[in-house]
Amino acid sequence: MKTDTYIIAVAGGLEEQLPQQPANAERIENWRVDRRSGGWSSRLGYEPYRPGLVGDWAPFTNDGPVYGLHCAQHLAGGARESVLYCEGGNLHLLYEAGSTTGAPIQITLQSGRSIPAATEPGPSFLDTPHGTVVCNGYDRPVLVNPWPLGNSAQAPNAVSYIIRQLGFDGNPPAPQPRRVQPMPVAVASSTSTGGGAVTLWCLADAEAISDGARWGLGFENNTTGAPGQKTTVGYSIAHILNTGSEGPRSPIAQTSWELEDNAEGFKYAVALEVPEGPPGTVARKVYRTANYSDDSPTPDDTTLYMVGLIRNNVDGFYFDAVGSAALDDPAPIVNPGPFPAPRARFPAMFKQCLFLDGGVDDPYTLYYSAPSKIEQFSSLQSLELGSEAGGITALYGDYTKLIVFRERGIDVVEGDFVAGFTVSSIDRTLQCRAPHSVQRVPGLGLVFLAVDGVYALTGGLQGGAIIDMVKLSQGYDDTISRITPDCQAKAVSIYSAATREYHLYVPVDGNDRPNLGLVLHIDKLQRNPDVSAWSTRKGFPVGCLASTQSGAVLFGHHTGNETGNSSSERGIFVISGRRNLGGTVPVPDVFTLGPRPGSLYRSAWNDFGDPQLLKQVQYVTIWVMTTGNPQVTLRWYKDFNLTATTERTYVMQPPDQATLPVYGQAVLDASGVVYRNERLVPLRYAVAVQSCAHFAFEVETTDDIVLIGFEYGFSVKGTEVTRGRRA
Repeated sequence: MKTDTYIIAVAGGLEEQLPQQPANAERIENWRVDRRSGGWSSRLGYEPYRPGLVGDWAPFTNDGPVYGLHCAQHLAGGARESVLYCEGGNLHLLYEAGSTTGAPIQITLQSGRSIPAATEPGPSFLDTPHGTVVCNGYDRPVLVNPWPLGNSAQAPNAVSYIIRQLGFDGNPPAPQPRRVQPMPVAVASSTSTGGGAVTLWCLADAEAISDGARWGLGFENNTTGAPGQKTTVGYSIAHILNTGSEGPRSPIAQTSWELEDNAEGFKYAVALEVPEGPPGTVARKVYRTANYSDDSPTPDDTTLYMVGLIRNNVDGFYFDAVGSAALDDPAPIVNPGPFPAPRARFPAMFKQCLFLDGGVDDPYTLYYSAPSKIEQFSSLQSLELGSEAGGITALYGDYTKLIVFRERGIDVVEGDFVAGFTVSSIDRTLQCRAPHSVQRVPGLGLVFLAVDGVYALTGGLQGGAIIDMVKLSQGYDDTISRITPDCQAKAVSIYSAATREYHLYVPVDGNDRPNLGLVLHIDKLQRNPDVSAWSTRKGFPVGCLASTQSGAVLFGHHTGNETGNSSSERGIFVISGRRNLGGTVPVPDVFTLGPRPGSLYRSAWNDFGDPQLLKQVQYVTIWVMTTGNPQVTLRWYKDFNLTATTERTYVMQPPDQATLPVYGQAVLDASGVVYRNERLVPLRYAVAVQSCAHFAFEVETTDDIVLIGFEYGFSVKGTEVTRGRRA
């Protein structure tokens, strides 16, 4: 009987809908794309962060579930890369540079922070030019800048210098001007209460000092025949933080004095007691009014002008001798205000401004800072969003716009600080409730999880570009429907530039933490656009994700010490090509590797072009890249019956050539044993299906293989399927 062949040159990814493309897979678990061949590689697993140092779980010994993780990038090229993570209400820094042994040091930056509920997302991290902003929706946002810390002994003592709350609490206390005592003694000298008197005279005559008119406050002469020529000035200060942000000005504190009769030739300076600023203060601005007494040309004019800058947060006194004529730098009309979003959840940078949502108590407001001054806010710097689309669920600062995800739609913010920011809606149907699913993916745009699937926001809003929403998860809605509805906020994602993969881990089947991974392989998508580029991950205990500067994917363990077993996994891990799922520490200084993950590929249900005809499938050939003796087991199914028939297990050796040396066991270059690349080998499995309308097979292995494609051998006699049963 003549045998027909059906060749699938490139094995595709996940597709669950029916009918299915023959090249795709109904199930594909624990595979990654081999960059050289484009096939599916089973070289996948995870291992502890810094695996060569694992003798116990230190420094993660007491860590519970890790629900926040971030690799902060402070300098180009990965220099000063810092790992921040959250567990048990603590914000930790994993400090590696100061260790003398090479083992990372856990430094607790802040304790007593809120722990997210099962229905709430983990904390948000945002790198800025001034450090990393950390928000969680309950605690005051903090700014972390973990350099320099010194060695392991010095680092814990430097914590107070590297973390502080973001923004200003309110107006600072007013400076206290000392009482001015004119010379000679005046009959009546009125001052603010408290403090001693100070006489600091300034020569006003140009013959005494060339620029005498510039220095000294008040009048220089009194010829009224009685004490008079009163001077009244007010002072205010503002703090400047190490981010360059200026805070709100203090209330005005005034002082006044008057000259006695016939006084002439002297003006006076004022001594101020200046309070220190909050942590992070690097300078203090001193503002002053002109003379606003009834004797002055500008009575009741309390306009403030900058008269000096104290370039530290230490000096307790400042001496002001600037004359009123030299006041030419008025204070900003709009006084910066206190930090407006103490319960912010989502930070984003756009047009050099820091944007923050108002938190759960203020879900329809966006606050933004002054450009390049991430802690300088005013009452005019906010945007009110309409309530029809619900509260803010995520923010993402893109190239030309700020994307605002809402409970029932998506908005965009355009413009800049000078011209003004504006808000417009681009969608009122998509519902993104997973803030940590949003990632910029090259070639696709902004990828995120909505309640009905994974989407990409493509295009732009400038230069005639058209913005569009593309559903990337078309074809596996069954998996999306398994996501625990109330826990969708727990979904986490990351894009790895090294593997060119978008990782998305979600809680499914009623779980309250991620237990299923969905991976979009960009190389597969661009290389073979006609097939699915998705695969799934099982057995990876991901609680949160981050990416290093090199593109390595780190994750925080979602269980940690909750198991009650001191040997079980905890802390931070890295997804790698090692064929093991973590491990345990059964006794001190002994690390036992975990089991090998099973990589499974089940083909699509194939009707070979006509589902009405019965086919006799005779063999399945899979094309694999091999380096020796990995074992592959094949099972097959027919007509949607999920009872499998298991065929013989084969080793991945060429069937009609000399046996290949086994990589990892043979001595390379000894007696001609050379490995340059893996060998492409066909493994042909005979199957005895008899007849069927639809056929599927699956291969499963715990060894290292690369699956390229497959083909079927079958024959058709022309027999059609039996007619349906009568009702």
